[in-house]
Amino acid sequence: MTDELQAADGAVARKKIIEDNEELWRSIKGVLAAVGHQKCWYCETADIRSDNAVDHFRPKGRVSGESKEGYWWLAFDVRNYRFACTFCNSRRHGEGGTTGGKADYFPLAEGSRRADSYLISISVEIPMLLDPCDQFDITTIWFDETGQVKVNPDAEALEENVPDRVAVSRTLYHLDHVRLIEARKRIYLEVLEMCDQADEALVSYKATRDVTARSVFHESINALRRMRKENAPYSAVAKCAVRGYRGSSPSAKLIAEAS
Repeated sequence: MTDELQAADGAVARKKIIEDNEELWRSIKGVLAAVGHQKCWYCETADIRSDNAVDHFRPKGRVSGESKEGYWWLAFDVRNYRFACTFCNSRRHGEGGTTGGKADYFPLAEGSRRADSYLISISVEIPMLLDPCDQFDITTIWFDETGQVKVNPDAEALEENVPDRVAVSRTLYHLDHVRLIEARKRIYLEVLEMCDQADEALVSYKATRDVTARSVFHESINALRRMRKENAPYSAVAKCAVRGYRGSSPSAKLIAEAS
């Protein structure tokens, strides 16, 4: 199908080929959802009622703010697909006056060249949007106890434009949506409470050798491990909470340093 696009005579012909074959990427939505444990790849939200979609990371039709065509040659390239929830994928207004949604936006860093042809490698680009398929990009986002998106200082020290990329992604992925912030906050606080419970049980067991306290400690550690697993709700938030608390909590330190 990509060969057919490249051989097409002009933008109109390419658009028709893409529109006539939309079912190709829609047919693998379930596979992409399963890869991400049924969670949006951008915000980690799992909502079976949402009109989740296969997003083209680099827009297939047009790029907002650009006069040229989008990345039409990537329309059928599975490497350009991301499983996205409605609020990350489409322009929406949220509570608290927030507005977001990636839509056709794909901004590049100032001075970056745009690959406007299939003859040019996309590696020439420096995207402002963080890519959930890029391991470095994943590490740039941090979450605090209020559920807000922050910049990972370790990543910021490696690439100077990290704060700007996080800011752009926060807006375009609608990561400041009030309900999303509240959901992340609940997970963060739940992790802290579980760490405190584990610490208290450990202290009690050491003092009394009460097997019940030992059992509570082990159950709490197991719960913390489960909360960090990729299939858990907002597992990235749980990981940040554990790492952020490891200086105060022996249990958090244990979990943070575990493989």
